[in-house]
Amino acid sequence: MAINITQNVEDITKQVLDINRKYINKSVDIIGKLKNGAAAEKITNIDQDLIADVFAGIVKLNIDYYSKLMDYSFSITDRILSPQTTEEEVGSSFTLSGKGYPGATIEMGFVLDNSKEEKVFCELQSTRFVNADDETENLEISVSFQPQSFELESGGAANIGVICNISKEATTGTFHSFVKVLGFEPAYFTIVITIEKNTMPNANNTEPIETAETKQ
Repeated sequence: MAINITQNVEDITKQVLDINRKYINKSVDIIGKLKNGAAAEKITNIDQDLIADVFAGIVKLNIDYYSKLMDYSFSITDRILSPQTTEEEVGSSFTLSGKGYPGATIEMGFVLDNSKEEKVFCELQSTRFVNADDETENLEISVSFQPQSFELESGGAANIGVICNISKEATTGTFHSFVKVLGFEPAYFTIVITIEKNTMPNANNTEPIETAETKQ
């Protein structure tokens, strides 16, 4: 596969160089004919220097185009050959952890800082919670963010609320979800929820707010 790509690039490069060589040679030939006295007598009311400038400008445009084309080709090649960064290689920026019982609401939060030089549009997206032991999905836990999407000015900060709702039918265990903040890829963070058996039916099922701080 790599050999075929290399061969195709070489063939295209040779064709482009051949076209440019023929075009430049033809342009020089025409300019030479226009400067010839016999040919010049056939042209009236046309400045020969202007014609030469026109052809020179066309040649320059052609060279500029070819240069940009090659720059673009090299940039694409670099992107193809560069190793892709995966979430496993980046690692989770931080972890929010909470405990609750079936039917509980767990509230947590963190601060997101924008250290970029430009304003960023952010949107939080999470995966489904999975069991830490066997990686099976748990649909009995849902998560929402306040706010879910927003714009963050350069140098600004936003307080993000994370609300996890556990259904009354949820089973006990430890579950985790990964959350991406679009606008700060490939960074992500982890939410870990531990569901325990409620031994106090009259107890408050809502966990206290937990906070974490991160800078992006």
